[in-house]
Amino acid sequence: MSIGPKAAYNGTLTIDVSALKNDLVDLPPGGTQNLKHEKPGFDDVLVELQKAKTGALSNAGIALDIVTRIEDRTAKLAEIRQKKAEAEKLAEVLRETEAELEHAREGDVALVAKGVQTAVQHVDAGVAAHFEKTSKYYSQIADKAVATRRKNAEAKEVAETTTP
Repeated sequence: MSIGPKAAYNGTLTIDVSALKNDLVDLPPGGTQNLKHEKPGFDDVLVELQKAKTGALSNAGIALDIVTRIEDRTAKLAEIRQKKAEAEKLAEVLRETEAELEHAREGDVALVAKGVQTAVQHVDAGVAAHFEKTSKYYSQIADKAVATRRKNAEAKEVAETTTP
């Protein structure tokens, strides 16, 4: 059982990005370094460019195709960002579900290991041979704690004998 409340996930379970297939890229590690990013005030730029389509663009010698590309890419970015937010939420839910299930599974292993310990003490000592790996798995943390306490005690003893 987990600690704290939990709720069933009712959000998006599938994320279809097939409409964006031709726009998706997979850059190599570090491939986004030195790429330009949107800065504050971009929405104002879009409004200004929309107004400039009525004549200021041609007066400045700027092709309307450039502004059309900006608008198209802005629409694609909005779609990608929405899908990315859905994917990030789904990834978060998957991580949390993984942690919750792993926690519950470890609890079940503990029930088996403790049951074996009880059976060895009170029923049949020979049963331990059938659960050797389970018992060893379950005791890993305790074994590590014992080793750490032993190491700390030895370090303390060495410090006490070398300190004048």
